[in-house]
Amino acid sequence: MDDTEKIKEKCSLPQFPAHLQRVLSRTIPGPISPQNKGALDWGWQGFLAYGAQTTVVVVDPVTLQCAQTLSKHRSHVVKVRWRKTRHYHQLSAPYTLTLASADINGTIIIWDVNTGDAVATLQDGNKPVQEMEWLGGVDGSEHLLAALHPPYSLVIWDTRHNTKLWKKSYTETLLSFDFDPFHSNKMSFLCGNCVLFVEDFSLSKCPSSNGRKFYVSTPRSSPGRSGSVSLPSSNSIDEQEGTSNRIKRKMKELVGEQKPKDDSSQLSDCLQLIYHRTVADELLLLYSREILILDLTINQTVGIIYLDRAMSAFTQVISCWQRDVLFCLHESGSVSAHFRRRLLPLPSTPDGKDKDTSWSGAGEDSNTGDHYYEVMYDRKCQSEPLRLNKNSRAIGMGVYPVSEKDIALVLGDGRVVFKEVMASPQPRHQNVSTPLFTPGAPTASHVISLQTSQSGLSISDNHFGINNMTGIKYPKTALSDMVKPAWALSDNLKFDKDFDHRVNVRILMTGLMPSVAPPPLVIRMCPPLTTRNLNQYVPLLAAGTHSGTIQIFNVATGMLEREFALHTYPVRGVEWTGLNSIISFGHQALTNSNGLVRNELIHTDTLTGRSITLRQHKSEESSIDMIKISYLKQYFIVVFREDPFELWDARKLVPLRTMPKRFPKVSALEWSPTSHVKSQRDLEAVRRPSESGDGFVEPNFATSPTLNQSLTESTLSLVDVGNDKSSIVKETFVFTDTEGQLYHFSVEGNVIKDGTKVPPDAQMSIITSIAWKSHEIVLSDSDGNLNIWDLKTRISRHIPTHRGWIRKIRFAPGRDNMKLLVLFADGADIWDVRDVVLVSQVKCPSDMVKIVDIDWGASDRPILATVDGCLKVTDMTLKTTHSPINQYCTQDPIVSPYLLKAEASLNLRALMTQQSWRQQYSLDFSEEDGFTEEQIKCINIWVSRIPPELKEFLVKCESTAHHALCTARLFGDQGEIDFWTVVAHYLSQQPSVGQPKEEGGSSNSSIISAEIINLSESASEKSADSEEPTTCPVSPAVMLPSCPAVQSGVLPPNHPLETSYHHLCDSYTFKHHVLERLAIHESKALEGEQRVKLGRSLAVIGERDRAVRLLLDADASNQEFYTDCLRACLLAATYHSSQAQSTIKLVATNLIAAGNIWEGVELLCLIGKAADACQYLQSYGFWESSVWLAKCALQPSQSQEILKRWAQHLISIGQNDYGVSALVSVGSIVGAIEQLVAQHYHQRAALLLHAAQQQQQQQSLSSTAAITTSSSTKDKSPTVVSNMTPPGSCSENIHRKYVLYLFSLGNRPAVAHFCHLMGEKGQVLQQELESLQ
Repeated sequence: MDDTEKIKEKCSLPQFPAHLQRVLSRTIPGPISPQNKGALDWGWQGFLAYGAQTTVVVVDPVTLQCAQTLSKHRSHVVKVRWRKTRHYHQLSAPYTLTLASADINGTIIIWDVNTGDAVATLQDGNKPVQEMEWLGGVDGSEHLLAALHPPYSLVIWDTRHNTKLWKKSYTETLLSFDFDPFHSNKMSFLCGNCVLFVEDFSLSKCPSSNGRKFYVSTPRSSPGRSGSVSLPSSNSIDEQEGTSNRIKRKMKELVGEQKPKDDSSQLSDCLQLIYHRTVADELLLLYSREILILDLTINQTVGIIYLDRAMSAFTQVISCWQRDVLFCLHESGSVSAHFRRRLLPLPSTPDGKDKDTSWSGAGEDSNTGDHYYEVMYDRKCQSEPLRLNKNSRAIGMGVYPVSEKDIALVLGDGRVVFKEVMASPQPRHQNVSTPLFTPGAPTASHVISLQTSQSGLSISDNHFGINNMTGIKYPKTALSDMVKPAWALSDNLKFDKDFDHRVNVRILMTGLMPSVAPPPLVIRMCPPLTTRNLNQYVPLLAAGTHSGTIQIFNVATGMLEREFALHTYPVRGVEWTGLNSIISFGHQALTNSNGLVRNELIHTDTLTGRSITLRQHKSEESSIDMIKISYLKQYFIVVFREDPFELWDARKLVPLRTMPKRFPKVSALEWSPTSHVKSQRDLEAVRRPSESGDGFVEPNFATSPTLNQSLTESTLSLVDVGNDKSSIVKETFVFTDTEGQLYHFSVEGNVIKDGTKVPPDAQMSIITSIAWKSHEIVLSDSDGNLNIWDLKTRISRHIPTHRGWIRKIRFAPGRDNMKLLVLFADGADIWDVRDVVLVSQVKCPSDMVKIVDIDWGASDRPILATVDGCLKVTDMTLKTTHSPINQYCTQDPIVSPYLLKAEASLNLRALMTQQSWRQQYSLDFSEEDGFTEEQIKCINIWVSRIPPELKEFLVKCESTAHHALCTARLFGDQGEIDFWTVVAHYLSQQPSVGQPKEEGGSSNSSIISAEIINLSESASEKSADSEEPTTCPVSPAVMLPSCPAVQSGVLPPNHPLETSYHHLCDSYTFKHHVLERLAIHESKALEGEQRVKLGRSLAVIGERDRAVRLLLDADASNQEFYTDCLRACLLAATYHSSQAQSTIKLVATNLIAAGNIWEGVELLCLIGKAADACQYLQSYGFWESSVWLAKCALQPSQSQEILKRWAQHLISIGQNDYGVSALVSVGSIVGAIEQLVAQHYHQRAALLLHAAQQQQQQQSLSSTAAITTSSSTKDKSPTVVSNMTPPGSCSENIHRKYVLYLFSLGNRPAVAHFCHLMGEKGQVLQQELESLQ
């Protein structure tokens, strides 16, 4: 037993260090082809994906590392798209990294990025996929993919079942498409000569119509090219007289419904078509020098963003959803940010001064028609241009959709540039005509002192509704946190000096990820791992490029460690003279007839960068063909193409001998790995003896437990026997001449002794390469033959591969590892020399693009350098070039909730959202919370990268809604972000100080309070027609002076939602934007049906004077002139008349019954029956129109039932998430919770209940003083609930489902807490769960 232990102890390896890096299959991406242009997407998941030749590269922007490479495409990748995260995430639909990519042959591959595997392959034809987009507007559609297969077909793919849902072929040639973010049934196609609008898009059936064509006349002149017309600039609003008339003519020229007669109407110059992400029914058309903004409700251009003459052309535009901002990419590589300007009329006064007579303040004396309104953007910042050549131009730009302040550029040479939008306070002395403001939190006294904008909106600066008294500031981690929307502030809104929140924005570069230099490449792996270099070994690969640079890559991490610009000529070869030094050579191309060139031979220390030029005094000579370093790194031989070789001392870098001119020309050469052993024994230079023939030692993985964690068979050990520099050891080498004769020589010092000569083999042609390991010598020739010589048995074996010229052969490192890597002109093979068996084979270009060089990264990891500039580390099959992300060795850990298991990621979300079972909120997690030790390590790293201000906010803030919103942002969960933004907005709408109670109605916040108080009632006992709940009135206080909102009876909200939420915005914000849009339409001199719609819209929302003026301004030659005059008289007569209401109502109902719906609706609105008009619109299926009318013409209390029915309609058609958000927006929290329970969204329902209870308790406490004051003046005091009543069956069901959900995630402390809150039923449930466990 003791002897056995001693033997094991002798055979066991030393302890391998923990930092030893493991080489796995991966691809180090290289340059990008022009065909990859546009193949770029930054997903909600936080990862950036782009196409590099035939490879899809996934980048982690946090650590600036390549996280994954996907290499199954056989042609260039043209599109990549991350799947949306709008759906509800649970165990059946966890957080996953799903990516779609399409290539030039029409193949679409769906990837599981975490594992790197292709889960589906889709194809319809063999033409390039022009456009591709994931769906997600309707619940249950997150797995559907829309793809544009040229020239005419749109295909909806079901990626879950790998089938087509439907295919629609149109009559026009389609170039690209975009889905309307505000209407799930609308999309637009960019065609060769028109824009095609589709308004019957549906997932359930193929569209029946061929769409509606819309022709656009290409702009023929711009301020950047012609100075004849002075148009609005980006930074000034002072214009010359008559500008408005010129712009009117320009707008008419740009857009028309019928095809223009001239050839300038072609859209061939249009680069991009996208919908506006912030404003509904607006389309953006990108040209090289301008951006057209089209209003689809009037089919006209409402704004143009011109490019200054000195600036480089546009190449891409991205519309943001958090703020009305456009990011534009220019040809120079710079990025400009264009912010929407507050709507102001273009002045037409002679002095050209900014006379603020906006539409909202227009009275009897102001004529809106005298002013021209236009959508205008200010270029507030632009990044510095990059120094780019023709091979490094930007192929695309991506914006992180969660923050919309992080920007990524992918350049043609493969580099990825990261930029960030940063805000800084504006200097006091700087005066900007259209300043930007950042959200802050001034005290109430400063809010009251604010002037009210002419739009009627009094905008408070408390952007997020957080209680100002707590001192909590919301972290500014997104674009919406940094800059207020333009419509929320006007220039006449004055702040005190201490609360001046004007800011300047800048775009600065924050990171750069390098790439492999352009091909062709020559590669060489550093000396293999040995028992003597365990503590210093790093798997480094040297790659020489055509530009003369040498890059040092860590093949374990895939990172570029060093880069040296050494040569003025292309690098022809690289060899390692040690772990930290290389010798490289290069020469110019053969241009003269005598074949003489100027060679460069350079020795470089890779740690210090010190370079020594060898043979620098040589003139033109024969080109260097190869360099071979001896096994002990004592010597190296420089082989010339026509001249005899030179022997050099590799330690002193001096030449030892040059062979005579009559010496045979060398075709292949190799040093012996075995001849030094006997000499070393004689000199006793080997301090660690090795009895093996070649000195290789195989790691014993079974007896080394620590090694199993950091090492596998991919890393082998080799005894380093060449470290004794005080002695000179005899070494031998062999070479062949051009006739195939083999020569054997020995070298000791500067003495070269001739050995044996072996005549050429008759079966072999010109020898191209030699590989020598142990007692095996392998020769390859130009006919594709391999000749294996066994020096021990003296047996020669011949292997014909029948694949033509063999360019290179290399043995794999490792003891007894006799795998041979063979490079052909059309691929590569791996042979087992001992058994003479072909292990694997790859052919080019059928299996892979052309291979230009080969080497071994580890004992089972071949490295292939391909012609597309990639370095592929493969497995032994030569097929797999990727590994799971969590197995990669990275310089900085790549962590994300999407890389965790489903239970862990969902449990992390639950813990970060709510921790009511803890005494204090904390971001420290343990195994008791349901995580494993490895998961806790990843989570701790991920938490450490959260911005400090956001951590502080999470710890101090007690609002569940804001916790959920911040967590959703950190997770990149689009659906949760949208939902909790709406919830946090409406729950924070407490009854404002000084807000009087409406007669017969209440605000949304009061309804929320009452519904949560009544939540103890059973869900079955509540009905849609329940009585209006009792509200809690507040005491009168200081009123805002001369505020139209106060005079109307209700104050507007503190922090309006951005217009991207559209119908979910409150009535005041919604009407504000409707009036802005109508003002723009009114200045366009519309004709025909569009003019009729404009007049009707003005009439139904109460703008009768403007409607009358519009009707009376009609041209007398118009055939509708008499009708317009009668309508104007009707509007004027019904303005003060109450006698004809019954008659008008009867006429209106008859018109609606006859199919003239909008005519009847207009009449009903004229007599104050807008609520009835909304009901008629809903009964006839005009749901969005009814919402538009309810928000513009009704008080919030009057529109609630209408909006509730609309929300129920959304749920019935599959838009569950949007419908629940609509219920929250009208204050129907109970209805929203019931719908969430019905959809099995148990966590969201429980959190919404908890958030509403929190807000109700805060409102009850804050209203106590006001109620006490009002009770002294009223006969009957209202009922105030100071504590929540015991939960009824509805809340019990929610808590029970939530407990089961937490139990499935393994969160035992949370389960025990909620079971305790449920009382006896909870204890019984906990016992049942413990028995299951």
